[in-house]
Amino acid sequence: MKKRLLVMLVALISLVVVFGCTKGYETQKTTGDVTITLSAGSYPLVKGDNTLTVKLADASGKSVTDARVDVRYYMPAMPGMAPMEYSTQAMQSGNTYAFKANIPMEGGWRVDVITNRGGTVLPTVTFNVDAR
Repeated sequence: MKKRLLVMLVALISLVVVFGCTKGYETQKTTGDVTITLSAGSYPLVKGDNTLTVKLADASGKSVTDARVDVRYYMPAMPGMAPMEYSTQAMQSGNTYAFKANIPMEGGWRVDVITNRGGTVLPTVTFNVDAR
């Protein structure tokens, strides 16, 4: 009886760890004097709706809130499959810019962040993300 209970407990803990725990995602790159951070509340992204945020910081670490942030997320072409590409504008919310990405299929995706600040377009920064 004790052995059966122990096996059931281990199985339950394993299920909670595998399916109940998601970790966030955060990565950053620098272009010019601006550091761009891409974040997601859970990772890997899911097939379907995902909310991601972009944070911009200047060289001193101060948040940049006077920019236009456009986002392009896409899966490059593969043998037998056309590329998939979607674009949206991230909307400012406090000191971050948020956008929704509806990911239609699992796999590796790229996220391009295009920043326009005061009429100056910074070089595009590309992040790689996964969807499951």
